[in-house]
Amino acid sequence: MMRMRALAAHGSMVRVLTAYALCAVVQFATWIAVILYAFAQEGVQLAGVVAVVQILPAAIFAPVLVGLMERLTRGVALALAHGLVAAFALATTVALLMPAPVAVVVGGSSLTSLAIALVRPLHFAVLPRLARSPEEIVSANAVSSMGDGVALFAGPVLAGVGVQVGGPVLVFGVSTALALAASVLCLRLDTGRVVVPGDSGSAGWRAAFEGLVVVWRDWAAITLLVVLASRFVIGGSVDVMGMSFAESVLDLDASGAGLVIGVVGIGAMAGGALAGVLAVRPRLASVVAAGAVLEGLAFAAVALTHALAPALLVLALCGAGGAVLLVSGRTLLQRTTEDGALARVFAVQEGVSLLGVAAGAALAPLLVRQWGPANAFVPLGVGAALVAIACALIVRRLDDTAVLVPAQMELIRQVTPFAALPPYHLERLARNADWLSVPAGAVVIRQGQPGALFYIVDSGEFTVSVDDQVLPTRLSRGDSFGELALLRSEPRSATVMAATDASLLTVGREEFLAVVTGSVDGRAWADELSRRHAGQASPPDG
Repeated sequence: MMRMRALAAHGSMVRVLTAYALCAVVQFATWIAVILYAFAQEGVQLAGVVAVVQILPAAIFAPVLVGLMERLTRGVALALAHGLVAAFALATTVALLMPAPVAVVVGGSSLTSLAIALVRPLHFAVLPRLARSPEEIVSANAVSSMGDGVALFAGPVLAGVGVQVGGPVLVFGVSTALALAASVLCLRLDTGRVVVPGDSGSAGWRAAFEGLVVVWRDWAAITLLVVLASRFVIGGSVDVMGMSFAESVLDLDASGAGLVIGVVGIGAMAGGALAGVLAVRPRLASVVAAGAVLEGLAFAAVALTHALAPALLVLALCGAGGAVLLVSGRTLLQRTTEDGALARVFAVQEGVSLLGVAAGAALAPLLVRQWGPANAFVPLGVGAALVAIACALIVRRLDDTAVLVPAQMELIRQVTPFAALPPYHLERLARNADWLSVPAGAVVIRQGQPGALFYIVDSGEFTVSVDDQVLPTRLSRGDSFGELALLRSEPRSATVMAATDASLLTVGREEFLAVVTGSVDGRAWADELSRRHAGQASPPDG
């Protein structure tokens, strides 16, 4: 609860999370509205075609388009993506008012879905840049998942009521307003510019595919995406299978069927809150697997229920397990992916997830016909659980590269300019730092020698001398030295010796320079240090 209150006090984060929730409502509302429109025009066959058309362009083109948008700052890119949702929803509204041919309306709706597919990866790439701690990233992921759960209710309600009152044009009109509000909320976000490969031309297009390249090179990342996709296979099947089960087994009307389907969203909201607690763990592979197994087995357990109450319970558990899987899986992706490729990797995840939704929607009627309305839940649910179990060890390999190291992070935070860095930079430094024990009297760095490490004092004291003259300065816990030789590629300007038994945290040249030069605060600190050095013959900082 304390983390949630802290998150609520973070104005920029609240705006981004609110915009995401609005976009999720637009997604479900427009999805259902256009399918109802297609059904009213030409029946179930066109409705099925439209469902596929809403998914495939987004799954195929989103990873490429997100790569191109990364040439903007992430805040601008996110506001633009929300703006595109508003623009395409407005175009669809106009097409419905004309009225335009069915193909034009469906095309406008498909472009709306494509724009929504741009929002999600940019959203989850923005969160680490706005968060003030690793825990806040997890909380933001959890709130995003809870927003999806709320949208599972609000979106269909908006679609159902809107179509009944004013037709699909009302749904798309309201969706336009919601998406425009989301875009306004994301204006003027201070997220900084992301360094991407290439500056222009063909290099820029290569950057667009970088997410695919990053994922393709890492089997553990591919495996994690497969596990995450299993969540969306179930999500894509639940509408058809839930409707069939409610009517055939539970003998419910349409409103009762809506409750059966919608309870997954209630479970997702509860699961999002639970995930906010579980996903702060140093390791996340077990949480990912547990969420996937819970979702799959609960989904399969629907076949064992023959009354409304137990059916609602297991479907709520299914939604909760899916939320835990998504929050922990997305957090693991954020921990293990370089910042420059983060949005593009999430775009790949979005594309894979949408293909999972399409697969689930296609499999659902086949399984119902083959297994019956109750037993149809078994193969998908058990299959998802088995996939998670089979992939657990590989995902654990990915987890091994992302273990949080609180002791290192706490010490690093005490050092300028690291204190102001976003969590993903702190995590990178902490994972690549090493401890060094130093006995009293040992020389750590010597004046005139080349340098390859940056040092942070953990315990003990150190003396500083220049030209064999000991300076009055003594270095103790939280102090640092060795930065000048790394920043300026010149020999050490001072000698640092352990006055007592001591311990140090060391950071290599490559990691140090990547973090310092990759942030506004770091570059400002480096510039100030250089100016100070120019005015001192012998600075005491090594």
